[in-house]
Amino acid sequence: MQKIPVTRDGKKGSDILIIHSDDVVKIESVKEKELVIHTANNKYYWAATLEAFEEWMYEEGFRLIDQMNVVNMNHVSEYDLKKGIVTLQPEHETQSKAASAAWIHKDHIINVMNMLDELKKLNKSTDPDEFQDDILESILAQEEDSRFARSYAMIQAIFEKKKAEKQLEQSEQRYKSLFRHNPDPICSFDRNGFCTSANPALFTMTGYTEEELLNKSIHHLIVPEQLERWHDFFADTLRGQTRHYEVTFLHKNQSYVELSILNVPIVVNGQFNGVYMIGKDISERKRAEQMLIRSEKLSIVGQLAAGVAHEIRNPLTSLKGFVQLMQTKVKGYDSYFEIMKDELERINFIVSEFLVISKPQSVRYEAKDALQILQNTVVLLSSQALIHKVKLLIEETQDNLSSINCDENQIKQVFINILNNSMDAMPNGGTIRMELLNHDHQHIMIRFMDEGCGIPEERIPRLGEPFYTTKEKGTGLGLMVTFKIIESHGGRMLIHSQVNKGTTVEIILPTALVHSNPLKC
Repeated sequence: MQKIPVTRDGKKGSDILIIHSDDVVKIESVKEKELVIHTANNKYYWAATLEAFEEWMYEEGFRLIDQMNVVNMNHVSEYDLKKGIVTLQPEHETQSKAASAAWIHKDHIINVMNMLDELKKLNKSTDPDEFQDDILESILAQEEDSRFARSYAMIQAIFEKKKAEKQLEQSEQRYKSLFRHNPDPICSFDRNGFCTSANPALFTMTGYTEEELLNKSIHHLIVPEQLERWHDFFADTLRGQTRHYEVTFLHKNQSYVELSILNVPIVVNGQFNGVYMIGKDISERKRAEQMLIRSEKLSIVGQLAAGVAHEIRNPLTSLKGFVQLMQTKVKGYDSYFEIMKDELERINFIVSEFLVISKPQSVRYEAKDALQILQNTVVLLSSQALIHKVKLLIEETQDNLSSINCDENQIKQVFINILNNSMDAMPNGGTIRMELLNHDHQHIMIRFMDEGCGIPEERIPRLGEPFYTTKEKGTGLGLMVTFKIIESHGGRMLIHSQVNKGTTVEIILPTALVHSNPLKC
């Protein structure tokens, strides 16, 4: 669309106004080098010749239809064949103007109107592929007059150009839609590894904003131990290879996001110009795989326990009885006998843990006060805590704490296992702090915080596996049973720890409102 400088009176020194060519309906030549520019509502003056418009007249739909008039055929609303007059009225205007078309062959005007009408339809269309230029080609092929043929050819060229632009625009919109609305994270990188574009899914998945990621390196998103591997795959893709691999991203809140990545080279003018990275969040799949592995280990331990536990207990009872008998008969070895009995008790305890895993327990779920269960557990372990020089403090509770649907003995066993672990982690004494809070409308949280030696971060994910323990004489079965009890109650247990600073265990359990009907199993 051209901008035309005009004046209102055509006099030298008058103020120059700017109007758009699309608003012009007719250009009238009144005398040499002086034109009247008509809009639907006004007329203006411009000092020029009709030839000065020739470069853009045809492109914008202007046609010479009278020796003194050039009209914008896009705005022809009516054509009176008998009078040889065209009515010019833009779509958004209520007023109109007329122009003589008497000396131009009527077929030419009708052809131009039909061809420009197709061009208008194309401009308004959302699907350029539905338009065929058969009408334009047919008109062009039948015209023998070179003056008219040039006009038709120009319209056809504009039509084809507009159609190509529309198709390109539609293709770009489809690509942008695929890119922007894809639920999987997608981003592009230049050859230096800077992120040049990214879709909203990446920002959601990582917790970062556009300003924090675009035109920057994403090294801080990748766990350090996998950064070199990521660079290797990136370099391979810049050499034209498509690479598929898995990598762990760090969310802004420092949580882990497991991703399956596909690297695709960006090719521009035959050169590898960058990399597209298409990701898929597989965190849930990874967690499911870990749960499956843990379940399989539980199954194996259960089968082992079922076959061995009872066989061990029978000779164990005999050994314990004979040790006690020998202690009454043999003098001077009491310390040795005490060690033997302690170790036999330890074996018996391990067998008991096996039995909990190996067979379904009779469980009765009832609405219980979690604070009351915790207080009873603290009283039960108070003497043991005193021996270990450990203080057990219930620091914070909420008055309106919801009750939980649980088997009281099993939850008490969970509390005992956690408190025992915390006391073992503080050989020189310390304080274990406990809190009971409403986690949300449907869950409560019981938090245990000790001042022990802590657990290395890389070992936390394996806690709860059978025979995996951080203790010198532990079996890992106590924590395994704890996880199993919490899971059977529909809850979850989270462990956070820092070496030489302590460990925090958070147990989240559903309230009695969630389980409105007591379960029996």
